[in-house]
Formats: sequence, structure tokens, C-alpha cells
Amino acid sequence: MSLFTTLDHLKADLDALRPLAPEQEQRVLQKFRLEWNYNSNAIEGNSLTLGETRSLLLHGLTAAGKPMRDHLDIKGHNEAVLWLEDFVRDDRPLTEQFIRGMHEVLLGEAYYAPAQTATGQSTRKMIVPGQYKQQPNNVLTATGEMFYFASPEETPARMMDLVDWYRQEEAAPTMHPVALAAEFHYRFVRIHPFDDGNGRMSRLLMNLILMRHGYPMTVIQATDRNRYLAALAAADAGDPEPFLRFIIENVEAGLRLMIRAAKGESIDEPDDLDKKLALLKKQVLMREDVVTMTWNTETQTIIWDKLIEFWLTDLMSELVRFDELFLRTEILFSYPDLTPKRITHNDTPTEKRFISNANRKFDGAITIAKEAMSTEPKQLLTECRFSVYWLEFRILEKMFNFHISLELEFDRHGFDAFYNIVQTGVRNPNSANRKNLLNSLYKPEYDLAYIKALNHQLATKVYDFIAAKVAEADSPPS
Repeated sequence: MSLFTTLDHLKADLDALRPLAPEQEQRVLQKFRLEWNYNSNAIEGNSLTLGETRSLLLHGLTAAGKPMRDHLDIKGHNEAVLWLEDFVRDDRPLTEQFIRGMHEVLLGEAYYAPAQTATGQSTRKMIVPGQYKQQPNNVLTATGEMFYFASPEETPARMMDLVDWYRQEEAAPTMHPVALAAEFHYRFVRIHPFDDGNGRMSRLLMNLILMRHGYPMTVIQATDRNRYLAALAAADAGDPEPFLRFIIENVEAGLRLMIRAAKGESIDEPDDLDKKLALLKKQVLMREDVVTMTWNTETQTIIWDKLIEFWLTDLMSELVRFDELFLRTEILFSYPDLTPKRITHNDTPTEKRFISNANRKFDGAITIAKEAMSTEPKQLLTECRFSVYWLEFRILEKMFNFHISLELEFDRHGFDAFYNIVQTGVRNPNSANRKNLLNSLYKPEYDLAYIKALNHQLATKVYDFIAAKVAEADSPPS
């Protein structure tokens, strides 16, 4: 039985169902374009996923962290596919000019790409879209041998011969259309006429030939890359049949998909849902704003260990430097349903462990906070506040008291941090300025360098407040 018997039967079935309803045709063409754009680029190493390709082409959304060149390659390939569709509809003759024009559409602007010198040294070369290669583009195989394509000097004549051969074959056919498309693909790859984009161009031109003969777009899957390359290698070794069979297999898959669309059946592959769900999960779960932890006693302990203990300790190391400017310093940690514990020089007998200097007082506040948040917590906190009070500024004429508070409010998915600087003993103080400092989801780890930067900002605000009071004291009365 001929290699093409099944293809011919399927092609006849599809022709009998034509023309497709406009909605069916657009739905299947969109699927073909998306799959073709993703797979043809993925075969060449493009890092965008199918979901990211879909988001880029349908919604214009770029993928965070992915190279801009990869986005440009996807967009350029999509433009080339649309250009190819127009070319087929217009039934124009295939020329070298068209091939070079399509290459220009595919690659867009000129750019640099990694390369190797004749001696194997790493370098880079300028890729000029639409221009035949100016330097050899031979490749080193996995076995360490050099595989040679046409030289830059040979390329123009070899491309002219390829186009002439194709046009003669179209005028007086001796080959099945699918064999013609496969053979053109292989001959083009053997020339490798451009400095970049030859693989994508070979698949574009193969599809041009197939579509001119009434076949649907044929997509070579990225998951079949190794089989694809092995079939090309077999053709290089003088056995073209594995490559022809591989192309036939993919053309058959395209025909079956188009027939299902023409009959109004589902065009999703059996594993499409699993693929789409896996991509959706990846898209959702890799976002920076994904919720991974909710507020409970276990999270409360983790947040203390990973964030708050460091935050308070580092903040105190910033603020203790202002103590010399005041006669007394008091430190307070409080939360709902707990009588605020203020640690002063005049501790009650039950709080003697907090006497002595500010550091000892701070240690006491940390002990209270740790007991509240991480040592078998008896309740789930909704908020807490850490405050440092500076009392009796040392300039007698302008003595004042004030404090700074760091306030944390916890909800189910994350917390808000606020700061507040207040001068005490002043009616309706203008210095009260409770402002948002940080909004964050609960995380297993935090950027502690960022927390240190926030603490330094708070210390700077304390300095600015005190400096303003000193300037006020030094100003002559009006």
C-alpha cells in the first residue's frame, strides 16, 4: 500500500466537508496558528510556554522574566504565518524575493547572536533579516564532528536551483504534494541559507506548499524534536524515508483535526485539558501575589521567627542611638486583651528583669512579644504594636516627650504595617502621622535587607522630628 493512501482518503473526506462554516474555520485556524507559533519556536529553544505564547498573541501580555528576543521571535513568526496565508490566497509564484521577504518578516530588526569562529572561539555575529548568510554557519555535532551546510559563496546559486526545481515540479508534477513539501523542507535545511531562522523558515515553506495543495497547516510538536532531528539526520546519511514518514504522520494529524472541526466536533486533543490546566497552574502559582499561607497560630509563629523578631531587633538598634538626648526611655509591646507592658527604670517587683539600660528593657519587650506570638500562643492576634517612648528632652526650656510606634494588623491573607510619630502632652498634635509602611502576604521567607532599609527610614524620620524641635528651640522668639 502506498505511503500516501491514508492521507489521500482523509484529504478526500475533508474536501467533501468543505467549505467549513466561518466560525468553525476561524476556531481551528486559531488553534493551528497558536500551536504552530509555539512549537516551531520551542524546537529552536524559545523559552515561552504555550500559555505565555497564547497570552502574548491573543492579549499582548509579555511573560515576566523571559528574554525580549523570545517575545520578538513569537510575534515575528505569527506575522510570517499571516503573511504566508495571504500569499497562498493570492496564488502568487514562489520566488527567492518572497523567501527573503518572509525571512525579514520572521526576524524583524537586525540583532546580534552568539557564534563561533573557524577555530571554535566564542564570538557574536550580526543577523540581518532577509539577507543570505555572510559567514559559514556549519554546526558541531554531538559526536564532535563538523556538519557542513552550503558556504556563503554557494548559497545564492543553490537557492536559485531550489526555487527553479520547485517551480518545475509544480508545473509538471512527478511527486505527491506531501513528498514535494517534505523534500523542499529537507533541501532548504541542507542549504541553511540564512544566519538565523532556517528551521522556522523550512517549516513555513513546507506549509506553504502543503496549503497550496489544500492541506491544513502542519505542526511539528516540540515534544517530537528528537524524532524530528533524528529523521533529518537519517536523510543526511542517505535514507530519506524516515523523514518522509515523519512528515506524513504530522500531516495526517492536521487532516484529522480539520475534519473534526468541519464536523463540529471538539478539536481539543485528549490531553489538551491536562496541558492547559498545567499551564494555568504554572501561570497562577508563579505569580508574586499568589496566596500560599493564611493566618493561623502556625503562621503566627513562622512570621515571628522569620520576620518580626528580626524587624524589632534591627529597629531597636536604629532607635537606641537617640536615647542620650532624653532623660528616660520606655519600650512597650502590646496587643488586644493584654494589658500593655511598659518597661521603665521604675519596674514593679515582678518586672525586675527589665531594669538597667535600654537594651535590657528591649530584651524584656522581646520576651513579651515572643510569648505572645510564638510560644504556644493562646490566641490568634489580630494586631500588635511596638513603641519606643522618649521622655524629657534634655533642653529644659523646650522639654518634650514623644514616641514612635510600629503597628502590625493581621488579616487572613496578609498584614499591613503602619508607623506613627506622636508628641505627647500636646493638644491635637500635628505630629501624629499614622502612615502605611508595608503591605505583604504571609511568606515562608522575607527580604530582610528591605526590612533594614525600612527601619533606617523610620530612624531618619525620628531624627528629622528631633532636629525640628531643636531648631525651634534655637529660634529667637518672634
